[in-house]
Amino acid sequence: MTTIPDGTPQQQEQQQPSARDRDEERVGALVTIGEAMVVLYPEAHRPLAEAETFGSDVGGAEFNVATSLARMGLPTAWISRLGDDGFGERIRATASDAGLDLSAVDTDDDRPTGIYVKETTNGPDGAGTRMHYYRRGSAASAIGRDSLTAEPAASILRDAAIVHTSGITAAISASAAEAVSALRELTGEQTTISVDLNHRPRLWQGRDTAPLDALVGQADTLFLGADEAERHFGHSDPQRLFDAHPLLERVVLKDDARRASSYLRDGGEIHVPCLTVEVVEPVGAGDAFAAGYLAGLAEGRDAATCLRIGHALAALTLIGHGDRPLTVPDARERALIADADDDTWSRWRVHPGEIPWRSAT
Repeated sequence: MTTIPDGTPQQQEQQQPSARDRDEERVGALVTIGEAMVVLYPEAHRPLAEAETFGSDVGGAEFNVATSLARMGLPTAWISRLGDDGFGERIRATASDAGLDLSAVDTDDDRPTGIYVKETTNGPDGAGTRMHYYRRGSAASAIGRDSLTAEPAASILRDAAIVHTSGITAAISASAAEAVSALRELTGEQTTISVDLNHRPRLWQGRDTAPLDALVGQADTLFLGADEAERHFGHSDPQRLFDAHPLLERVVLKDDARRASSYLRDGGEIHVPCLTVEVVEPVGAGDAFAAGYLAGLAEGRDAATCLRIGHALAALTLIGHGDRPLTVPDARERALIADADDDTWSRWRVHPGEIPWRSAT
């Protein structure tokens, strides 16, 4: 059980529209760009060397974000490439079940759908998860500029309210890096570009990180963890990030299991403590957090509520073995999360048998 200390009092970042105004606003389409892979994991969480049978699921950073948004009822499209194989069919079926628009997902007749394998490990700090990726030469690694400029992707990007991608997309191949390096040229004037730094040292080992910097340089909203910010930028100071990136308007900084903070260029900031969660597995929690925050942003909610919904989705991922939330809060539950006072929020505990906003009145 991870216990989270109380955070600082909430500070209003900006004027919050009334519930009626928000309900009357039309939520624009959300779009994510990036890979999806089939996940294999040994049954009974056995070591790979001893495993004889495997279960399977679907994951991938931008896919995780997209499916969570769609499951919450937000109009969401996903732009990617899949192989013409059974794994690709599995991913399409999962995406369709979530309600994703797949019109801009291409099928590659020559390249396979990527896979990764989860292995449960044991160490001095307890059980952990080791990931083994098999994505080189995959269909998604062939994402390129044509993937974004051809119809219907081009129209989807121009009409989007929010377009989200991450540093993983910039890292999987030179063509994918080139595609997202000119993302702002392909989106509408009012489109918010959201980037999750998702700095993966192994993907950048021995390589120039200029494509990642080019992607971050286009962002209106940047998600990053304090640890990866220190690793990539050498600091986690929001003001220095604003100074270095003239287009950046919002920094969402995650401080591990303690709190998350939202900073605006004009100086507004707010901090919301994480929920107390009985952690089963940490994989995918960051993607879920981004999805929750973006859902709040798309619905016109204030920064504190965006952070809370992000924490809620992260918690719902942490209590299961999959890379995506076991369930997502519906509109009524998101309202309960928004309306809870700080004391109630601090007392909520999330574990597989208890989702507190489900029982809130």
